[in-house]
Amino acid sequence: MAIENISSIHKTALPKWKWVAALLTGFSLGLIADFSSQVIPQVILDMPLEGITFALVGVLKMILGLVAVWAGLRVAGLRFRDVGLVTDHLSKDVSIGIVLAIIYAAIQFLIIIPLTGGAGREDIIVESTRIGKSVLGLSGFVILAWTGVFYEELLFRGLIFRTISEILGSSRMALVITVLFTAMTFSLLHGYQGIAGMIDTGLFGGLGLTLVYLWRGRRLAAPIVLHALWNSIAPVGIYLWY
Repeated sequence: MAIENISSIHKTALPKWKWVAALLTGFSLGLIADFSSQVIPQVILDMPLEGITFALVGVLKMILGLVAVWAGLRVAGLRFRDVGLVTDHLSKDVSIGIVLAIIYAAIQFLIIIPLTGGAGREDIIVESTRIGKSVLGLSGFVILAWTGVFYEELLFRGLIFRTISEILGSSRMALVITVLFTAMTFSLLHGYQGIAGMIDTGLFGGLGLTLVYLWRGRRLAAPIVLHALWNSIAPVGIYLWY
């Protein structure tokens, strides 16, 4: 897999403790943002955490999450563009994201899900319950897909990947460890989906999206589109078939 290098990614020499501080700041604030985006509708607005409520969850996650990631990046003197939020090769990256999302969705719904339990899988049961039975509820998840993903990609592929890379260095082993850590962290934060869901999200959202990020020269456009489109297709498929 060829890894492109783009001049727009900021290179700087900082003491490792500052990269650690950036990671801890962004990640901890990101977790608070993620938690708050679900607590605010439930506790403050007294909304059930299902269906259309997830549209609000997505908007809150995007706003609070982007502030959290921005704060972490600022500790290291970085901007969003320094971790890949750029328009370089945008049309090609978007096209790649769309094609990969369609391929992945076909593999999931035609092969993997049916062969690993189908409607009985814990993650399918959880997501089906949260989506509900109405088109309005389904729309909440589609909105969540295109709002929350910006925060998740900037956190995992941007802040976490960049800071750990700087902490561990530029060796091949350091790159492998960084990729695996990103995948494991992404998987663990989806523990509510059960074992099958964690494995799926770890392989796709953790490993797959990170490899796409590297392949596309550490630009975020392709993983953002791939991630958001899959997160849109998945609830539609679950709503229609499960």
